[in-house]
Amino acid sequence: MSREEPVLSQLMVKYPFTPLSRKFFDRLPIEESFSSSEVLRQAESRLLSSIGQGRYAPHVSELIEFSSFFVAVLVASQELYLGQRLARSESDLARRLFIRERPLDKQVILDECFQIKLTRTGPDTAGYGYSMHVEDYLKATAHFELKSQYWRLVNRPLDRGTVYLTENGVNDLFGDLSEKMIYGGVKNLRKVPFPRQLSQVRERLLPLLPPPRVKSTRGYLYVEELLSHPVSDGRHRLTWLVLAPYLINVKNLEEDQAVEKIRSFVAAKGETSSMKRFIEYNVKRAKRNGLMPPTLGKLKAEHPDIYALLPKEITQRYRPAGN
Repeated sequence: MSREEPVLSQLMVKYPFTPLSRKFFDRLPIEESFSSSEVLRQAESRLLSSIGQGRYAPHVSELIEFSSFFVAVLVASQELYLGQRLARSESDLARRLFIRERPLDKQVILDECFQIKLTRTGPDTAGYGYSMHVEDYLKATAHFELKSQYWRLVNRPLDRGTVYLTENGVNDLFGDLSEKMIYGGVKNLRKVPFPRQLSQVRERLLPLLPPPRVKSTRGYLYVEELLSHPVSDGRHRLTWLVLAPYLINVKNLEEDQAVEKIRSFVAAKGETSSMKRFIEYNVKRAKRNGLMPPTLGKLKAEHPDIYALLPKEITQRYRPAGN
C-alpha cells in the first residue's frame, strides 16, 4: 500500500495524531465516524475523562478507538478550555504508551509522529541513551513552540553539535510534542464548519465546563481610541498585533464586522487589495488562535517601535502606570 493510501496500523491507533492518521480518517465514510453511536460514546468518554468526569478505557474495536479521537478533537475545538484539557489528557495517554515502547522503536515513532531524527546510542555513565543533531533539536523545539525553560538549548547536554537525552528526557519530549501537536489540531479545526451530528455531544458537555472568564476591557481602552485616529505607518503590524485580536476576542465582533472596522482604519490613509486580504487573514487568525491584544504597557515594553507609532494624545492619555 502506498503512503497515499494508508491502512490503519497499531501506531496510528496508539498515536492518532500522526500525519498518516489524519489522511486515513479523511477517507472513512461519514457513517463510520460522526454518525456511529459507538464512536460518539467513545469520543464523549475521552472528553469527560479530560475534564475529570470519569476514567477513559480504550475501546475493543481499533477503528472505533481511532475514530473517536478525531470526533473528540472536533467537539473540543468549539470550546477553548475543553480543547486545552483534551490536548493535555491525550498527550498524557500517548506518553504512557510511549514509555512502554522498546528503546529502538522510540526513534522510529518520533520520526513517524513528528519527523524528528533521533539516534539510539545506548546509555552512558550519565544515562544519556539518545542523541540528535543540534539543528534537528532546534528545528523541533521551534516548530512546536516548546517554550519551557527545560527545553532551552542552554539547559541541554551539548557536545560538538550533538544534543544528548536520557530515556526520561525522550519520554518527556514525546509527551510535550504530542500536546503541542494535538492542541494545534484543535485550534485549526475551529475554522471548520461544526458537524451537526456532534451537537448533542457538545451540549451534554457544556454544563460540566467552568464558565468562561470575563475579559476586562480596561487595559485596551487605547485601542478603541486608536480606531478613531488612523496612522500612516505600521498599519500591517497594528492590524495583526492589536486591532484584529481586540475586535475579535475583546469586543467579540463577527469576522465581517471586524474586517470592516479595520478596513475603515487603514482606508483613511489608502487601502490596497493586498491589505484587504491581509486583514481578512489576520481576523481569522485571531479568532482561530484566541489571540489577545497587548495592553499599552506591554506594547511599550515589548514592541517599542509600534508603540512609537501611536498618536501622542493616546499615549499621553493612557500612559502606563509608572511612566
